[in-house]
Amino acid sequence: MKTVHLNLDHHVSKLLYYDKQTETLQPHLVFVDPAGSIVFEINEAGLKGEAVDDRRKLVVVWGDSVVFGTGWGWPCLLDSLAPGYQFLNGGIEGDSYANILRRANGLNRQRAVALNLVMLGWHPLPDNRNLRSAVTAFLRSTPNTVLLTMPTALNRRIASQDLSCYLTDRGAPHPFTFCGNLAYSRELQSLAFDYIVERNQIVRDIAGQMGIPLVDLFIEFETEWLNDFRQDFIDMIHLRSSVYPKIARVVYGGIKDLLQPASTASNDSDTGPNKKQLFAGLPY
Repeated sequence: MKTVHLNLDHHVSKLLYYDKQTETLQPHLVFVDPAGSIVFEINEAGLKGEAVDDRRKLVVVWGDSVVFGTGWGWPCLLDSLAPGYQFLNGGIEGDSYANILRRANGLNRQRAVALNLVMLGWHPLPDNRNLRSAVTAFLRSTPNTVLLTMPTALNRRIASQDLSCYLTDRGAPHPFTFCGNLAYSRELQSLAFDYIVERNQIVRDIAGQMGIPLVDLFIEFETEWLNDFRQDFIDMIHLRSSVYPKIARVVYGGIKDLLQPASTASNDSDTGPNKKQLFAGLPY
């Protein structure tokens, strides 16, 4: 049985799908628009996406709102690029890195997950103090993981400048706001950029030290040399839905060598993740 919610605009309130007590998504939910089209679902595993398909290897993309996205989000677009694999969305808006890792660890204990793609998100801003030890501990218990850095519209040339003149109303044809509904703050903008640069470098360091694959989305979506830094972003931290196919292609390019051929993945009778085969040659 699924609970169906009518979605009257493009934004679905977090109150409708978030369980505060467990800090997870509520399972078995469907959101539809007035025309009856499905906006997105939360499946039986508490992940954004369709029901878990046991005929395919499971890959989960973990993170905050950058992963959760709008509509179905971008993780599901990876399905068409990697036959034999199902990519589900483990993002939650505003989720801290500690809870992202906790949720990922919990699901890996409950289900056979072939691969975890982990974006540590922006929270709790601006605190990176325990990040290194937490991520290192997670990777030791969950080595079938790829780390992703966090992209941002900001860059070193503009991070400390007053960018208020570039902001628009959320209802504009090509909107660009500060960060959702937050009021503009030049001080917070500069702080956030320094913080995410530090977080991304910690992620790179850990990946190099532990031999963990890395997809550097910060570099892939670097805005420093673009004519308009707003090109791919709806605000300082969130990517436009129009570039979701690009995100999927970039992520797939970074993980394709870790995936088994489609025929092997779809016909493999072993339901558990074969980590030795999947990560052959990678030093852990």
